[in-house]
Amino acid sequence: MKKPIAFLGGLLLLASCQTDVPQSVADSQVPPSASVRNQVVQIVLNNGGKIGDFVRPEISSVVLLDPQTRTYAFCVRAWSAQRQRQPDVVGISVRDNKILGSTANDYRCRDKRLRYYPYPELKAVRGSS
Repeated sequence: MKKPIAFLGGLLLLASCQTDVPQSVADSQVPPSASVRNQVVQIVLNNGGKIGDFVRPEISSVVLLDPQTRTYAFCVRAWSAQRQRQPDVVGISVRDNKILGSTANDYRCRDKRLRYYPYPELKAVRGSS
């Protein structure tokens, strides 16, 4: 019985050892363009406009994630109307002005060096759905 508990404890310890983004990535921050802001809104609208009940949506700066492939990334976060202690976050990767994919609860979105901006365009979508 002690071995399974120790094994699970080890897995939990390893899972919590995620490193922050490199300083070079944090230094590459630029405010999100209108194109980036509009792409996310358009994706939400194209998928039925249902994005949940949240308050204070924000979008992060765009950072250069991979210089070789010219892949950029940014995050969107919002606080749930029911539980406002911790925001829900989604990390989104972009190449050639096209969204490649997203990761729910991306740990990189919680990096304290990442700047966030109000995202009223997304709140307007929620209000219209």
